This record gives sequence, C-alpha cells and structure tokens, in this order.
Amino acid sequence: MRHAIVWILGLSLIAGMMNGCSKEKEGDAPAAGGGMATQGSTPPVIEADPAVAAQLAELNRDLKRWIVSTKQSPATFEDFVAKAKITVPAAPAGKKFEIGPKMRVILVDR
Repeated sequence: MRHAIVWILGLSLIAGMMNGCSKEKEGDAPAAGGGMATQGSTPPVIEADPAVAAQLAELNRDLKRWIVSTKQSPATFEDFVAKAKITVPAAPAGKKFEIGPKMRVILVDR
C-alpha cells in the first residue's frame, strides 16, 4: 500500500512539472531594451528615460503591496493614490499615470 502511494505521488509530481514547463508565447516575451512599456492609443513604446522607468517600478511595487495588504483592486489610479496615501512623482510632459488592465501602473497620453 505504501509503495502505491509513493508511486502515485511521484507520477503526480512528474505530471505537474511537465504541465508547468511550456514554451513562452510570443506575446508573453518581455519587451526588448529592458525599459518599461507604456500604453495609450498608440502601440506600446519602450520608455527610454531611466528615471521614469524607476518611477514606474516604484509605483508598481507600491500598487502590488497595497493590493496584497488590502485584498482589493483600486478602480482608478487616483483611487489608489488616495487610499494608499502615497506621493506620486510628476509624470513626463503630455503623459499621465494610469492602472492598466493587468493591474500595472503605466504611462498613457493625456
């Protein structure tokens, strides 16, 4: 009986590992250049300014931390800022911060 349980657990482990190991889809691959992508009415663009990329990374950490601690998703970026009581740096000219469909802070055109 004990050997059967070990056998079943072993097969389950192998099946789970095989199911989890799959090739990334083209759309899941990270953007080239290592910058942060922005989203708006135009196709995503790589954020070239390292300072802006650092701001986006910090805002995304704050957002993830807030979602985990409150177990809620904010309705808008402004809602998140008000409830989380964080200080938001100024967005680049002609852009604004928003929460994208994947619950990530992104830059969009105003």
